Amino acid sequence: MTLSPFPSIEALLGQAVTQYRAGRPAEAEKLYRQVLKLEPNMVQAQAGLALMLYLQGRPQEAIAAFRRAVEIEPDNADQLYKLGNMLLRDGEASDTRVTESFACFARHAALTFRPAVAPGEAAHRIKHDREQQAYLAEHFGLTTWQYHLADGGRIASAAVNPANSEGATHDWHKTHPQIIVVDDLLTPEALEKLRRFCWGSTIWRDTHPEGYLTAMPEHGLACPLIGQIDEEMRAAYPGILGTHQLRYLWAFKYDSKLRGVGTHADPSLVTFNFWITADEANLEPDSGGLTVWDVAAPADWKTQQYIGDTPACQAFLKRANGKTVTIPYRSNRAIVFSSALFHETDRMHFKDGYTNRRINITMLYGRR
Repeated sequence: MTLSPFPSIEALLGQAVTQYRAGRPAEAEKLYRQVLKLEPNMVQAQAGLALMLYLQGRPQEAIAAFRRAVEIEPDNADQLYKLGNMLLRDGEASDTRVTESFACFARHAALTFRPAVAPGEAAHRIKHDREQQAYLAEHFGLTTWQYHLADGGRIASAAVNPANSEGATHDWHKTHPQIIVVDDLLTPEALEKLRRFCWGSTIWRDTHPEGYLTAMPEHGLACPLIGQIDEEMRAAYPGILGTHQLRYLWAFKYDSKLRGVGTHADPSLVTFNFWITADEANLEPDSGGLTVWDVAAPADWKTQQYIGDTPACQAFLKRANGKTVTIPYRSNRAIVFSSALFHETDRMHFKDGYTNRRINITMLYGRR
């Protein structure tokens, strides 16, 4: 038997992984390219190539490689997530960047929805899902727990109210630290549609023991209406956002009997945090909003330190003698602040009932 002098595809893939683990992405890139010459439609190699390109500081080439991976396997949820994420976080500014990213996330959400409740699920999660199931049955006739998106399409009229733009921009440049309030951020039509989208969509995937649920873009939050809000906010607030692009977003929905988000900072430059639940739901109008410190997370802290390690953040703030400002909850109020500033949810007391749950949308702009 004559042995082939050429390494097999499996051997090349193994060598590529070895080079990657050894911290040699350029060598791994060459090996993945060899594999793709032999097997052009191998998603594993295409995704590996994309990652190696990204690690070498070539995000646009990495995006092109992930696009090819999605083209080969359009229903590969992992590649859809990676492409959507990279487009949003590292894509170049364009009219289609957010649209393409959101389309990837929407497909990912549909492919990864799991209707079964996980064993040992938190009581506040079970309570929320029961309330939402009743809402879905009443408004959409859905009698089983399933993936569902309410109408989150763009609206024909304006989504962002430009009336406060000039004053907000003036305050932004005169205030230190940079924390400003923008009331009536959205137009009434956009606000009402966004509420109904959040109520009627089974996008609340992550459960937090503190008492809130999270919807991420890849869970289905990335709807065209939010894309429209992003476009119009960048147009209305150029003096605040400048050339900063939307790099990530999320939504939180709370159980008002429990605590909210702990002390943390955001991985961006400018944070737009706004609330959409009606004011009538808030039983204590002087609270329920956001507390922001005048202290920023140190530049040398890793993301895991200023997100998710509340005790470490609080200890640092105590040493820094940080001072706070607390902004009360108001529906359609945005708190715009320098993302590095530490902040947390203020104590809250909202009415019972599904549509009374406090919901905030957070949109992050710029790279930290």
